Amino acid sequence: MQISQRYLRKINIYSPSETAGDYVGTKIVPEPIGFVYAEVFPEKSVLTKERDGKRTGAGATLIMRREAGVKCGDLAAVYGNTADSRVIEARIYPGHLTVRTERL
Repeated sequence: MQISQRYLRKINIYSPSETAGDYVGTKIVPEPIGFVYAEVFPEKSVLTKERDGKRTGAGATLIMRREAGVKCGDLAAVYGNTADSRVIEARIYPGHLTVRTERL
């Protein structure tokens, strides 16, 4: 698949790391890894019923170079400059890498 240069956006990638919380337990703090250029296809918001109430789910699909090195569990700044999405799926194809994310 040929990725067109004019549709690429710069996406910051973060690694989640745990640190001690202020009160009890730990909290996840994103540590910057770097950035990748990807073509972004946003998904529409979906309202789902769950056990603990209704939840709005949204995300995006990113198409990038195969050598980008993004993996499941990484955090991404798709909609801004801070980590706002989590990578839930990464599929490797011969010419590109397709990554699905969900909003935090």
